[in-house]
Amino acid sequence: MEEAILMGSLFEELKAREATARVRVDELEEQLAEVSGWLEEAREDLHRLRIARETVFEVMAEMPAGAPATVDAEPEVAGGGRD
Repeated sequence: MEEAILMGSLFEELKAREATARVRVDELEEQLAEVSGWLEEAREDLHRLRIARETVFEVMAEMPAGAPATVDAEPEVAGGGRD
């Protein structure tokens, strides 16, 4: 009889630990999803900056030697113009 009680308690303890572990896994999965979103945004920013740098180098390489490199204060937006 004592063995049966001990086994029941053991299984109850295992069940409780499993429930705790499940909650922890759920919490970590939520955090991972949030961090993954941030990582994707950072990757997009990095990609955009790489393209910008490459474009600047291409433009500079195509400019005649000695030409002044000027920068517009307000660059035109593709598909539109300044108002």
